[in-house]
Formats: sequence, C-alpha cells, structure tokens
Amino acid sequence: MRLSPRISRFAAIALSLGVLVGLYAFALAPLAASYGETEQAISQARDLLDRYRRIAAARPALQARLDELTARQSEIGIYLGGGTDALAGADLQELVNKTVEAGGGRLRSIQILPVKTDGEFRRVGVRVQMTATVTQLVKVLYALEAGRTFLFVDNLEVSNRRARRRRNRPVDMDPTLLVRLDLSGYLRPEAG
Repeated sequence: MRLSPRISRFAAIALSLGVLVGLYAFALAPLAASYGETEQAISQARDLLDRYRRIAAARPALQARLDELTARQSEIGIYLGGGTDALAGADLQELVNKTVEAGGGRLRSIQILPVKTDGEFRRVGVRVQMTATVTQLVKVLYALEAGRTFLFVDNLEVSNRRARRRRNRPVDMDPTLLVRLDLSGYLRPEAG
C-alpha cells in the first residue's frame, strides 16, 4: 500500500514530532528537572555554607565570652575553696568563725562533719554551736546566705538560754539563744 505524497509527508512530520515529543518527555524533561533539583540543592548548600562560615567567624568571640563567664563563675566562688575535703572543711570553719564574730555572736564549738558524695559533687559540712541574740542570729544567718559561696543550713535548733529571773529585774527583750546547726557547701566537681 502506497501512500500519497501528501499523507507520507504528514506521516513523516507526525512521526518526527512524535520522536521529538518522546525524546523530550523521556530524556530532556527528566534531565531538566534533575538540573533544577541540583541547582536548588546547590543553592541550599551555599546558604548553609554561608551560615556555617558566619558561625565559624563568631567562634572566637563566643569562646572569649565563655572564658569570661567561666572565670567570673570561679571568681563568684559558688563552690567551697581548697580543692580537698580537709582544706574545704578548714575554709568553711574559718568562714563560719568570721561570720559569727562579725555578726556579734559567740562561737562555742565547731566540728567538721564527714564528707558526703552527692552524685558528682562532694558535700563538706560543719556542725556549729553558738550563742547569739535574735538580732545577732539574723545577721549571721543572713551573712551566710548572702555570701558568695552557696551554703546550706540543716538541723537548725534554737533554744532560749533562760537565766533565772529575779523579781525586780526587767524582762530581757533580746535574750541570748543557744543555736545549733549543720552548715554545708559543695566542692567543685572534678573536670573530666
């Protein structure tokens, strides 16, 4: 069967167009889509790289700030000084002695308690017995609480040291109290 020249041309053009459409649909369109996705991935990677470069450029300033905060924290002294249990206990005894004296109280006895391990921290404590008036006790407790080192008061016992009152003697408005308490703080955890 022979086709007329006109139909043959039309068939040849249609076949050529079909091949071109097929070539585009199965080869060029996926390739173009792949290039588009690759271009988008490259753009995202460049943005991410720019962010990483900005972060890397800010690292020295951030490291300096971290060093400053670390130094300030050690200056603040939230942990007991000394480095060892015995030295920390001695420092705590000295701190209590100075604080009680500055507050107007009188230290009767002070004893270092056994060190307790609390997770990665070591808790150093002292048992204190002192005499003070209510006003003096408030000063001492406030000074211990408001100090730079974090200290914890446990087992606080306050009793009135009553002296026999004579008939004509006025009532003491600020009596002397006998105070017993356990005071503790923490050693800085070992780095590592």
